[in-house]
Amino acid sequence: MVAPIGRGVARAADPVVAAPVADAALTAAKGEFEEGQTLYLREHYADAAIKFLSAYDKKPFPAFLFNVAVSYEKDKKLDQAVQFFEKYLEKDPEANDAKDVRTRVQSLRALLAPPPPPPAPVPGAAPGVAPAPGAPAAMVVLPAIATKGLVVIDSKPAGASIYLDDKKKGVFAKTPWQGSLEPKEVKLILESKGHKSEERTISPRTDKVYEVYIALSEEHYLGWIEIASNVPGADVFLDKREIGAIGRTPYTGTVNPGKHTVWVERPGYLSAKREIEVPPGTATVHMVPLEKVSNGWVTVVGKQSKGGQLTVDGKAACKTPCVFLVPPGPHKVEVTKEDMETYRGDVTVERSAETTVDIRFSQKPSRSRAWTSAVVSAVFVGAGTYLGLQANKLKKDLRADAANTSLLLDNNDPRVQKGKLYAIGADGLFALGTLTGIIALVNFVTSGPDSTAEVDQRAVGLGPVGVPSGAGFAAWGRF
Repeated sequence: MVAPIGRGVARAADPVVAAPVADAALTAAKGEFEEGQTLYLREHYADAAIKFLSAYDKKPFPAFLFNVAVSYEKDKKLDQAVQFFEKYLEKDPEANDAKDVRTRVQSLRALLAPPPPPPAPVPGAAPGVAPAPGAPAAMVVLPAIATKGLVVIDSKPAGASIYLDDKKKGVFAKTPWQGSLEPKEVKLILESKGHKSEERTISPRTDKVYEVYIALSEEHYLGWIEIASNVPGADVFLDKREIGAIGRTPYTGTVNPGKHTVWVERPGYLSAKREIEVPPGTATVHMVPLEKVSNGWVTVVGKQSKGGQLTVDGKAACKTPCVFLVPPGPHKVEVTKEDMETYRGDVTVERSAETTVDIRFSQKPSRSRAWTSAVVSAVFVGAGTYLGLQANKLKKDLRADAANTSLLLDNNDPRVQKGKLYAIGADGLFALGTLTGIIALVNFVTSGPDSTAEVDQRAVGLGPVGVPSGAGFAAWGRF
């Protein structure tokens, strides 16, 4: 049995708070519950169900009904299990596991339903293997299930707000509260107007009733604030935005007296800033209205978008992936990236909406083949030029010898044949050089398939930016 937390604890600076009067019914219910758990672990499921039901009679907590149902299911009394699962849902329709329990009830009813009659034989049909009489059409498999423990949280004064782990998640419940928590360590934060907040760390168990009582001390020095907004669930920042939100609207808590700066932010709304004065020992309410942004966003996403450049209406916007603030209306979008074909598209951005461009880049063709063709072309042209020069030199030598009357030329002079070969080779090499040059040029100017993108417009899903209409950007680490 877990000892109550916070009972009769006094501090030097606080008045002594008397422990609450013991709840005899709860004490008796805890005893029945623990006996039921012992019987359940020994697989005496029918006896365990009786004990859990006795615990419920003494203290009508829905978790006890859940354990009754589980015990009957383990004892193969499915009709009684369905009865108590439904009673559990009736008593606690908003339970965290309500959806799972409803699904389980449907499965149990399917197991309890009579099997369909066997199909009638078709006259003239070929004989076959008929299904066994009364065999179900399909086997229903139920997921594993076990009993649950109970956590009872109470406070002085009653009606204190309960937070789990941190206040950013919002108020979990108000005291007094009872229910089941996951069997893992959790930090309870209790706050009440005009009192100091208190924290306790507990470790709930599935086989125990964990009772927590916290007496909150009156606060005579700190101030109590409530930050409200016309938009519930907006993030609240206090004094230093860089440390993160302290909670969400409507936010309540104690702060040091004096001047403070409050920011309230919500996706799709302009950030609101407010200077407040908090007197000591006083509760104050501050209403911070939010105004919808008049702009929209172009958001470039996709695994391939990293390292790209977004251009909107011909002006450089941001390095992708990123978010860029634009006025509502049509816009021309380009996304470029090295070695990739440029994406070009038209988007229409609506007010307070995010237009997402999911990039699918296409690889540019490799230029290595173009460079290879260019080098080969240069070699052919160079060799052709050399042979052409040699042919011209031989031609000049023959003409010079022909003009000299003292020399007698032989028609079989080898220079004639050699010059012809040089000329033919030069022409061939020039032709090859021209052909490979054309191939190189084509390879240089050829593009790959166009880059594409999926464009989707949806309700804004990023932090608001306090920028007037026009261009601006804000990357909020969404990627």
